[in-house]
Amino acid sequence: MTDDDYTQSYFTANLKLASSYYRSISEVCRRLGINRQQFMKYLSGSSFPSRHNLRRIADFFGFDEYEILMPPDQFRKILSLRPKHENEELTLPPLLPDLFLQAQRQRGTLTKIHGYYYEYCYSFSTAKHILRSLVFFYGWKDYTLYKRIERLRRPGAGGPPDVYKYSGIVTVVGGRIHMLDQETITGSELTQSILFLNYRNRVSLLTGLKMGVSGSDAHEPSAARVMLEYIGSSVDLRQAIAACQLYPEQSSEIPAQIRDGLSDNGRITGPLRAAML
Repeated sequence: MTDDDYTQSYFTANLKLASSYYRSISEVCRRLGINRQQFMKYLSGSSFPSRHNLRRIADFFGFDEYEILMPPDQFRKILSLRPKHENEELTLPPLLPDLFLQAQRQRGTLTKIHGYYYEYCYSFSTAKHILRSLVFFYGWKDYTLYKRIERLRRPGAGGPPDVYKYSGIVTVVGGRIHMLDQETITGSELTQSILFLNYRNRVSLLTGLKMGVSGSDAHEPSAARVMLEYIGSSVDLRQAIAACQLYPEQSSEIPAQIRDGLSDNGRITGPLRAAML
């Protein structure tokens, strides 16, 4: 078998397994918004989805594209860590549908920020270091969603870095961009960012405040200035991710404009932390 044959067979097996958590294939197709006849071709292995449809399918089931193409035994292990799908439609509190509807209505406003960004903020866990992460904003149906990747290696530590992945949704409320994401493997971390809305047609820099918890055992609620630097509508992902890591705050890898913005020209040297009373 060729590599393409293996990829096809892996995808087919993984798609069958992921779909089995729903009541029917018809339900999957309806919620995914894809033709049932075409979806059955994917399940039978007679057809492989386009890059666009592969991304739609992976996003629907809550996986990255490469994960749904893994060998089935590896995919099964990843799937076992995810919460099982309910057999019923999710019932939301009265306020949430209105918020999601508002997010849909912001499509025109948010389309201009779609693309790849380097995100910079003071590390919540390593003093006097700035964390550079990769963020990708993209459209899904009428929403703007995003993915964020962090690579963390403690200063002086050996071995490969730890990689953390987050998925989130974006909306505009009160003239500000609101980002909310969740860590995708264990679901044990939420992060929120609030950014100033840039009304220029071409967005190069977004600024605001980021809130989350520290990576230390204390898990302290923390907040810091955050800046997102636009790097393109498409990038070399391997190269872009390789540049994501912790940097000393005076590192030449951190643009001066970014460092000055995060530190308020030297007056801020780290995140604000909450203390337990």
